[in-house]
Amino acid sequence: MSKRTFGTHHHNRGGHGRRGSSVTVIQTNVHYSYLRTAKITFYVVLAVVGIFAAVISTYYLPPLAAVPIGLAAGTLIGGLAAAFITVWPVLRAIWWWLPEIILVSLLIGGWAYLQEHTNPLITGAAYASVIASCGLVPACRRYTIALVWCLIVRHRLRACFATFLPTDRHGHLPFIGLAKPIPVGERVWVWLRPGLSLDQIESQLGRIAVACWAASVTVTKARTSNAAAIYLDIKRRDVLGGLVGSPLTEELPADVPAITRPVAPVPAQLDLADVPDTDDTAPSERPARKNGRSPAATGAAAKTAPEDPDLDWI
Repeated sequence: MSKRTFGTHHHNRGGHGRRGSSVTVIQTNVHYSYLRTAKITFYVVLAVVGIFAAVISTYYLPPLAAVPIGLAAGTLIGGLAAAFITVWPVLRAIWWWLPEIILVSLLIGGWAYLQEHTNPLITGAAYASVIASCGLVPACRRYTIALVWCLIVRHRLRACFATFLPTDRHGHLPFIGLAKPIPVGERVWVWLRPGLSLDQIESQLGRIAVACWAASVTVTKARTSNAAAIYLDIKRRDVLGGLVGSPLTEELPADVPAITRPVAPVPAQLDLADVPDTDDTAPSERPARKNGRSPAATGAAAKTAPEDPDLDWI
């Protein structure tokens, strides 16, 4: 079967009737891709495991008896590997809904267990108390809402990846891991398939934020040694925008007098008396410079210019 759908199709004839919708669980190209991979895996595992099993069996059995054992071992292990690859698309769909499946199973199983061992009134009171605590206790209510958003975000991200992320010819999508609540929203672990990069995800952050009903989305590497593992932080609130109370203020005494510090006067205009005196020595009395340097400080007197004015140009 090329694809599996839920629902029925109603053809619109003569403008009457409504066309039914279908939900695709496994895409056709994905289904054929995994079937082809499963066949290749079966033959490769059959050859490798069969040869190893036959060689090992020759130490304990005759060669004619070792060959059937190798074929049987290779067929068994290769069939298991091929079956796992074939059903992997279904297992991935189950993984998408695994938290909801576990939650519903616990609710139904717990109800059946309590109905069998206790009174129905006690069962109803236990479930009512759990629901009331999740809705009335502030801490439980916040944690429950955070977990619900984690479940919603995983499905919204899957819809985003299937809508506008580029896919290969087999239709493979990034693997969405678990989501956990963080102070600003949710953090989701994602494994990118070959063909995607962190830059491509960064270019779609605005559209991902709109699809996840969030204020913004940031992406970071989950591992420094592997670029395929990333974290998507779905931000819904700003934790730095509120006031944070500190218990240190309660330890301060209430009768502490205010300390007034003297303020130095600021000058409004320039006072010439504060300007340091300059050197008024005449240029002729200053020591001559040679190559931009002052003469060495020695006991000998500096040479003066000659008395003859005709030699001033030399």
